[in-house]
Amino acid sequence: MNIYLDTFKSFAKIGAFTLGGGYAMLPLIEDEVVRKKQWVKNEEFLDLVAIAQSAPGVFAVNISIFVGYKLKGVKGAIACTLGSVLPSFFIILLIALFFHQFKDNEVAEKIFKGIRPAVVALIAAPVFRLAKAAKINRYNVWIPVVCALLIWLLGISPIWIILIAGVAGYVYGKFYLEEEANIPPAPKDETERIAAEAIKKAKKEEQNLKEIQKKIEKAQKLQEKARRQQEEAQRKEAEMRQMIPEAQQKAQKARAEAEKRKEERRRVQAEEPNLFSALDPRRVREDNDPSND
Repeated sequence: MNIYLDTFKSFAKIGAFTLGGGYAMLPLIEDEVVRKKQWVKNEEFLDLVAIAQSAPGVFAVNISIFVGYKLKGVKGAIACTLGSVLPSFFIILLIALFFHQFKDNEVAEKIFKGIRPAVVALIAAPVFRLAKAAKINRYNVWIPVVCALLIWLLGISPIWIILIAGVAGYVYGKFYLEEEANIPPAPKDETERIAAEAIKKAKKEEQNLKEIQKKIEKAQKLQEKARRQQEEAQRKEAEMRQMIPEAQQKAQKARAEAEKRKEERRRVQAEEPNLFSALDPRRVREDNDPSND
């Protein structure tokens, strides 16, 4: 959406639906430009309210001019001002044209009496939000209380209050805050000592880190060696498992061969019984013994 049309519509909505004057417009202005559109920051809005109050002119118009100029310069200020003024202008024009017809109307009078407390609430609601944004606490709450009493009881103009507050703020910032800012730093020797200790501590931590890194690398090497040994053991185990069936087959084959030889011997012995007797070593030794002659 065009920024000029957007700002015009926003401030036209504020101007058309706000009752009770400029301060009653604060909640709607804050909700629209700070929360929804985020054209102005919360802290900046508080300064804007102070400037709009101290500057001559209509309070709500001053705010619309500031917001418009912040967004789009002079053209933006004109768009926001027209949006803030035109709805009220036409509404007041219609009321002026037809007011004589219901100015003595009892119903209208009661309606306006009922609106007055709501207007007070509309003015009071942003006070608490602005106080929170201004960081009002128990130490400085006396400042707005005293200012309100001066305006209410003594009739002092708010302009004087704003001017005095501005001067007091300048003096406070000039002397007290600068005095805090000018607190001398730590002595040079002390600073160097602290820096040397910090460097020494950093080097020690770096050395510890290197030692830890070495230990980690050593542990990784041992872990890698153990992994290789485990793989070698698994490989040998696999080879042994492959050799077991071969050994079993050879043993079985040897047993079969021995059984076959035994069977062949028994068969031959059964067929030629004298053959084995003649080949008996004991028989051969007896035949060759001369004493047997």
